[in-house]
Amino acid sequence: MSILEFARNKAFWILDKIRGRVVHNELSLLNRVEKMSEQELSSYSEEALKELLGHAAGTTAFYAPFAEKDFDQWPVINKDNLKSTPDEFLSCKYKKDNLVAMSTSGSTGTPLTVYHDVLKKKATYAEVLHYNGKVGYEIGKKIIYLRSIVSEVSKSRLQQFFQNINLIDCYDLSDEGIERKLEQITRLTKHSQAVMMGYASTLDAFRDYFSRKGVQRAKGCKLSGIISGSEMLFDETRSMMESAFHCPCVSRYANEEQGFLGQDGFKNNVFLTDRAHFYFEVLKLESNEPAEKGEVGRLVVTDLKNFSMPLIRYDTGDVGKLVSVKIGDKEYQAIDDFGGRRIDMIFNSEGKRISPHAITNAMWKFTDINQYQLIQDGPSTYTLKVNADAQFMRKNDLEMVIRDILGKAASLTVEYVSEIPVLNSGKRRYIVNKM
Repeated sequence: MSILEFARNKAFWILDKIRGRVVHNELSLLNRVEKMSEQELSSYSEEALKELLGHAAGTTAFYAPFAEKDFDQWPVINKDNLKSTPDEFLSCKYKKDNLVAMSTSGSTGTPLTVYHDVLKKKATYAEVLHYNGKVGYEIGKKIIYLRSIVSEVSKSRLQQFFQNINLIDCYDLSDEGIERKLEQITRLTKHSQAVMMGYASTLDAFRDYFSRKGVQRAKGCKLSGIISGSEMLFDETRSMMESAFHCPCVSRYANEEQGFLGQDGFKNNVFLTDRAHFYFEVLKLESNEPAEKGEVGRLVVTDLKNFSMPLIRYDTGDVGKLVSVKIGDKEYQAIDDFGGRRIDMIFNSEGKRISPHAITNAMWKFTDINQYQLIQDGPSTYTLKVNADAQFMRKNDLEMVIRDILGKAASLTVEYVSEIPVLNSGKRRYIVNKM
């Protein structure tokens, strides 16, 4: 840690102490809950839910009718509820002008705004420190963000300086664009290591570049860890990034509405959940009944920290299943079989869900394909868009492999295109369901 980084670290914790040590206390809670036994965790969750439900029923119009109901009788809400009657979710204990508006990008639908109070914002900051700390981050150290830089997400130069954040625009992911980014990373990490964060699809572009140009192109970059978010991090991408940058690469599960829900690290795409700040449920795909043990369903999350706009039993729009995993002598709750957004789930011609890994593993064999996007147009009709090198000769092999995954009754159209554009957010959707 450089002198300036050390100074930032000390200044942050001094300010936090002056302001009531909220971040410090929440960070301590995260560390403490992570070590609790299952019995202790159940007791903690019960008390936290009791406090939240009493507050929500007594201070919001939406939840008032459920004051006497058991938790499992409270409604499951989603983005449509929040968009149609947002003020009904706001607690009368808070003034809207004093709250922080958190807006989603709307990359899979129309944008959504949720409000956080100051204590919730600081709890979220503690989550950043807790999860980033698992890949070598400390307050004051450098963070490199690979993201689409638009006015809505750009930070001022002053904010970047004080937080030691460096934004690198990921819009241009051509070979030349990636080479410029590697030069920037090398320059930024000349004197001290950094943690790098980016969308999984951005890291996919780096993977493809390294597979053609060699991992030695990243030899000047000094990173302590890489964090992927927002999309599925494929095993091949993770492995390539770790080989190129010589540091761990992990995937994070988070959303703008609630915060950092979990992170992997011990096993690819199995996310240890944040039970200090959230309560997790998995409900059936087509009803609000609890999913069976081991059954993939809708991930429904209750935010235990947002009292200004309580999100209780919030359907995240994601799918997965809750499992218990053992690390050392301790059992942890985790999200496994994570399928990403429900609207991006696709099914074979027999109606069975297809794992994203089945698609990426198949496409990984075709190294001369630059980009692809598989679209489900109907129950058994599909379009595969492919951006491939001009000399790509394995068109019949590609179609055969994809048909094997989609099923015998599948009607597949393959379109060869010059580019598959990213969304305004900087994400690229590999799988799209138009049904």
